[in-house]
Amino acid sequence: MKSSDYIRQLLFSIGTKLAMLALRLLRNVLLARILGPADRGLFALLSALPELIGAATSGGLNTALGYQAARQHPMGLLLTLMLLYGCLASALATLVGVEALQSFGQDLEIMRQLGPFAWLLLLAVPLFVLKSALLTLHNADGRVGTFNGLRLLESLAPLLLFLALIWTWPDAALSAALISWLGGLALVVAAGLCLLARYHSIRLRWDPASQGELLRFGSKSHPDVLFQQMLMRADYLLIGLLLDSEQLGYYAMATAAAELLFIVPEAVTTPLMKRLLQQDEGIERLTPLALRLTGTAMLAACLCLAVTGEWLIVLLFGDAFRPAYPALLALLPGMFSLCYSSILHLDLLGKERPGTLSIFAGGAAALNLLLALLLIPRWGIVGAAVASSVAYSALALAMLLLYWRVSGIAIGQTLLILPSDLRLLRAQLGTAT
Repeated sequence: MKSSDYIRQLLFSIGTKLAMLALRLLRNVLLARILGPADRGLFALLSALPELIGAATSGGLNTALGYQAARQHPMGLLLTLMLLYGCLASALATLVGVEALQSFGQDLEIMRQLGPFAWLLLLAVPLFVLKSALLTLHNADGRVGTFNGLRLLESLAPLLLFLALIWTWPDAALSAALISWLGGLALVVAAGLCLLARYHSIRLRWDPASQGELLRFGSKSHPDVLFQQMLMRADYLLIGLLLDSEQLGYYAMATAAAELLFIVPEAVTTPLMKRLLQQDEGIERLTPLALRLTGTAMLAACLCLAVTGEWLIVLLFGDAFRPAYPALLALLPGMFSLCYSSILHLDLLGKERPGTLSIFAGGAAALNLLLALLLIPRWGIVGAAVASSVAYSALALAMLLLYWRVSGIAIGQTLLILPSDLRLLRAQLGTAT
């Protein structure tokens, strides 16, 4: 892929991500205003748990699927392994975990918050695992348009379902939110399977040799994925254990607002994923270009959100969520750091460094947990945000140093946009118009 081709695909992906941003923002506004802080916190906890459980049971397999799909392995075989080792394993682990918590963890604050809703995880976790796998397969296969379409459906379907349910069921807002969330996952899974069948045979098949290869790569990547999810979502669990659902609701709104900025690195990595994993000719130019574009755009977005964040929170979500703003400010440095990590992670996987990435992610997750345990009792949700930002920044720095060592490209060439990049962008925009 030439730099000019990448720029064209990048511009297309940015348009898709902007549409997703609008849809997610509208959904977050509705959830915040209709549910209120306490129920919004409970919903955030339930929707975060499938990510953690999926990472614990099948995260490495998802990474291995992307790696193998980029190298043209049969989709039917990859899908078979995900259904068996991913969905089935996650469903069994969820069943055991929920049953154990129901039997022995009734005194925990987190169980008092979840109550009978915990059993919804038996459906949510396998759906989330399969949805993530299908998105990975499409993107690693180079189907950028299909991937973007599925991500749009992932944003649009829960919003439309929630609007329909809350209109017919106005007194059960939390139930409507949960049903629309699960329904959205199911629709994306169904559409992802149908679209995959258009381009490949998805007839389930078994191959012991390929199974062993995928499991070996997955086992090396599994700690990395698990630690990444712990890094991103363990703060929800700690706030649920140490504080209350109202504080969790404020923090969930702060993270939801900050994570909307992820459209920037997602737009950059979507058309580049296959090339990063394959490490074909020209990648030594494309990766630094992607890092520079992402870093510059993310810096501008973070500064804008820092200035307007409190006003936007009150305007969109209501004055009840004003306490979320200090936590949002504390999260922004970490969001800026993560924009580099998302690209470097794929590039270093393509350079066959899954073990080193696991060590980095484990160190960052441990740092996050330690700081959160120290700071949450003192500073509440702001302490959780500070802990996350420090850990995200440490992870990004470690990846940048490793990338410099294995590629020989100076860190200064990966941070912010260069004059030559501006000339390339102007040329591509001129061609597009």
